Amino acid sequence: MISSLPQIAYKSDIPLDIEVMTFAQTQAQLNKTEDHDPFSPHKIQFYLILIVTKDFYTHYVDFKFYELKKGSILFIAKNQVHHFTENFQNIEGFCILLNSQFLEQNYFLSNSIHLDRLYNYHLETPLVTLEGTEGAIFLETVQNLYVEYHLEGGFAKAEMLRAYLHILLIKAERVKQLHSTSSVKTLWLEVFNTFKNSLEVNYITTRNSKFYAEELSVSYKFLNDVVKKLTGKTVKAFIDDFVTIEIKRYLLSTSLSVKEICYKTGFDEPANMTKFFKKNTQITPLKFRQQV
Repeated sequence: MISSLPQIAYKSDIPLDIEVMTFAQTQAQLNKTEDHDPFSPHKIQFYLILIVTKDFYTHYVDFKFYELKKGSILFIAKNQVHHFTENFQNIEGFCILLNSQFLEQNYFLSNSIHLDRLYNYHLETPLVTLEGTEGAIFLETVQNLYVEYHLEGGFAKAEMLRAYLHILLIKAERVKQLHSTSSVKTLWLEVFNTFKNSLEVNYITTRNSKFYAEELSVSYKFLNDVVKKLTGKTVKAFIDDFVTIEIKRYLLSTSLSVKEICYKTGFDEPANMTKFFKKNTQITPLKFRQQV
């Protein structure tokens, strides 16, 4: 087990806000990685899409192994813990990396398009499998994006890439809606996503429900109603679950002590974190780490 959880940022030497590779090209990049082990848990600070076009593959994301096959699309969000597995080198497909700042500023909260289900792993599965015409159309868009990305000296290359990416993200959001188990108002999803993004930034300093309502300029009752309709939990319960997941990530993915994890997740004393964790999981942090 690693001593700390690597935080992997989007590559600063990439001139564009997107990187598109085949799995073979991705494997070659992974083999050259020196700052972390891609086959051990690490937290990404960008968005990732894996599209399988041939054979089977198992990918780890947040305490779970996802089984991917031809037509499978896995959406891995910023701040999730994931890692590749050994059979990655034996399959075919595409890997798309997206700069988080670019994606969030231009898509998630834009006026023109709302990608409210995309990457929303708190509400639904991050894995979708497409077959038949639906799968073929999506794959064609991915292939067009790939060709444009690797085209040398193309006129207005960045604009073309963003156009293809725009189409791909819309198709992906459409796919998520078609395969979603819930039907909710767009406004609820927008409020929930903004709340979740604020929580990711601020949970270490505060777990106060009313703080997040004030951050969104909405009443606590409205935020509580939205979160409860979408997740079945109150705002407080959702925040507690979110923090619990962060603690679990450290416990399962690193060898950090309970004391070290305590400070990384916003607790002032290990005893307080242990009490919090046990209240939400019915088990102490150390026993959780030992039994998994």
